[in-house]
Amino acid sequence: MNTEDYIKKRLDEQIAWHEKKSKTNKQWYKFTKLVVIIVSISIPFLAGFITEERTWLKVAVAIGGLLIAFLEGISALNKYHDNWINYRQTAELLAREKLLFLTKSGPYREDHSLQTLVERVESFTQQENQNWAKYNQKKKSSK
Repeated sequence: MNTEDYIKKRLDEQIAWHEKKSKTNKQWYKFTKLVVIIVSISIPFLAGFITEERTWLKVAVAIGGLLIAFLEGISALNKYHDNWINYRQTAELLAREKLLFLTKSGPYREDHSLQTLVERVESFTQQENQNWAKYNQKKKSSK
């Protein structure tokens, strides 16, 4: 595999994948937190209007509490915030390596700079794969 192929077919694809996953997790994190904030603010407000004629507000307040618990549970289970940060960091790390390589800076000043790039990029992605495997193993063992 030549330099152009590796950058295009492996490195750029890895950067794009991590950026996409980061963006998706960021959106889910912000969405769940926004809904939790809105519902949390609404509960005491609605509770102040509960009367004998408006008993349906008790149900609305209860549903709001359930929704908060559900969204917080989903957010904790899927680790949207942690994933957002981890994917962003990895995307930035890979982009930095690409920049250093293209400018022949840092560890890429040598003649064997493509091999160095491949080794470093693959070690980053392998480390992330190992972290993912450990996380999934913990999930399975906790069931």
